Amino acid sequence: MSKPMVAARTSGTNHVLMLTLNCQALTRDAVASVFAQDIPVHLTVFDDGSTDGTLPWLRSLPVTVVPYYHIGVSALWNRGLDHLFYYLQVPHVLVINNDVRLRSDCYRRLVDDGGEFVTCVGTSSGAEWPGGEPSGKKRPHPDFSCWLIRRECWLKVGKFDERMKVYASDGDYHLRMHRAGVEAYCLDLPFWHYASGTLKEAGEEEQERILKQAQADREAFERKWGFAMGSPEYYKQFEEVGCPLT
Repeated sequence: MSKPMVAARTSGTNHVLMLTLNCQALTRDAVASVFAQDIPVHLTVFDDGSTDGTLPWLRSLPVTVVPYYHIGVSALWNRGLDHLFYYLQVPHVLVINNDVRLRSDCYRRLVDDGGEFVTCVGTSSGAEWPGGEPSGKKRPHPDFSCWLIRRECWLKVGKFDERMKVYASDGDYHLRMHRAGVEAYCLDLPFWHYASGTLKEAGEEEQERILKQAQADREAFERKWGFAMGSPEYYKQFEEVGCPLT
């Protein structure tokens, strides 16, 4: 059961929404990278039942923390974005996983880009990000580990499909964005990403639960659209609206 959301209204326009489920060491790095942004930001964390000390540690910080218990990524995204867009009336939100580390210019450059939905390019090569200045090149098929969404996109496309609890709702949302006329893309602005951090850090029983749910989510996607996420038929949908993916 969730606790009531009692966060106070917060001044400023730059808000980060982070989802957490254990992985306290990774979360500490992610939070530190949020606080290191070169523009003022406010951090809101929606936790999905951490048991490793992550939640009390977060509550010791100057952040808004909202606890839930195993409702899933899609539902957390929906509740977090509803809170920020409808209650706080913010214009845009940077949404990140708790297994990332951001460049200090990440949020500012995504905002300055002006896209309704734009992500960064994740790297897990061992370096936090490649050397040199990012090219600014736009790439297709955005990743959902670090993404800026504007309120107009949320109003146009709607909420994430919670029938896909922890997996596949991102692919579903990507397809729905293109059908709604939203140009969604990656900006060449790398961030460090410990891919599938929650799964890798989980115990055997928790891993089994997550993987079982992921399979159920893939099946829910296929029932909804008539083809599998990531299949040739899936990518063909983007070609039909004039935005081929590579």
